[in-house]
Amino acid sequence: MVITFDKEMLSLALPPAIAVFVPVVLLAGLALLFQAWSRPLLNASLHEENEANVVAKESDFPADWWVGSNLFELEKRAIFSKRWLYLSHRSRFSKAGDYHSYEVADIPIFLILGKDGVVRAFHNVCRHRAYAVTRKECGSSLVLRCRYHGWSFNTYGQLVKAPHFDHVPGFDKSQNDLFAIHTTTTNSGFILVNLDASTIAPPLETWPLDSLASRHGLGRRSSWVGGQTIEGQFNWKMCLRPRKFLGGEAWEHAPPKRSYMLLLSRLFNKIPNYPEDIIVFPFTTIHTLKRTTYWYSLSFIPISEKRTSIRFDLHCTRDSSSPNHLIILEGLIGLVNKSSRALEAEYQSYTDDSKSATAVSAFDTSTENTQKEILGLLQAHAKLEKQQGTEVFPAMRQPRQNARYEQAEQLCKELDCQDALNRQSLAW
Repeated sequence: MVITFDKEMLSLALPPAIAVFVPVVLLAGLALLFQAWSRPLLNASLHEENEANVVAKESDFPADWWVGSNLFELEKRAIFSKRWLYLSHRSRFSKAGDYHSYEVADIPIFLILGKDGVVRAFHNVCRHRAYAVTRKECGSSLVLRCRYHGWSFNTYGQLVKAPHFDHVPGFDKSQNDLFAIHTTTTNSGFILVNLDASTIAPPLETWPLDSLASRHGLGRRSSWVGGQTIEGQFNWKMCLRPRKFLGGEAWEHAPPKRSYMLLLSRLFNKIPNYPEDIIVFPFTTIHTLKRTTYWYSLSFIPISEKRTSIRFDLHCTRDSSSPNHLIILEGLIGLVNKSSRALEAEYQSYTDDSKSATAVSAFDTSTENTQKEILGLLQAHAKLEKQQGTEVFPAMRQPRQNARYEQAEQLCKELDCQDALNRQSLAW
């Protein structure tokens, strides 16, 4: 049965004032229901329209940020040829003639301790035929000899012997010394070099290193415990995350000292109860170990856009004869290898061009700022090259062009021919 109400029945059932108000309320209710039903449809329509009109913000970084070969060539010119680079610590050199060889972005160099106690850096090429002067990663010798024609150099980089050239008129040994590189050793023993070929060294700010050394007692008296160089298949820029490469767990398993010994050590040596990490731009990080006198450096020296040489060195600010040294060193070696493999796996995901540039935004703020600093240097150097209309190589040495040089060059060619004939006569 359907019950219906007409106007007359409603007027009989309700007082006149209320009867007039009820239809108005019913109409308002229907309007509200219609609005509620239509709102989701309207919102969905607006959302779809907004999505259609949204333009994704492009990354500031080029798509090949992690994999570009041309980008890596620009990095060599804009960064590694112009910026101060941390390479080693004074504690790695104990006697005159001690040397360590490196290759930074295809540029071979070496550090050597002179008889005057000063560490100097030179390009690892003989001025005669650009052959390597040092062939080992490290060694010790007061005289470095090029095996091509026997040119010999002392610890100051000076040419002291040049067979077959003594009779060449006007030949000046002092004009054929090794190419020196700007080198500085801070008061705390940190050794940095700058490959810029200009005669005046670019300015260097050492206060971050000095401040770290002051807080943790790092200095020239630190002893080198050990180290290693390994190669990783990833881009060097991915490593610039101070506590991320080895992770926060790095030294939780270091053997603790006896409580009273630890207390005395803290009282007299002022050992901080916290770890600290800094980036020595562009490719080195330095770390101190919590509640210990140990610290270590990690240098991520680029080999190519997809290969990086990882050099790590463990140091101790006190006596290096502690039995804990070997345990801590082995732990560091294991962690570096583990982290390198993890980074290689991560890098594989960046080799896709669609992910390369956007991956930077996934880093923390500090790391992203470091990447932006690198980008700024690249953009500035690219602008310079555009203005000059050519590529600019700050580390390049200008070749000599004069009559005496041409005469010496002719003698070199004659010696080369003689060597070739000798080799042919022995090739039976």
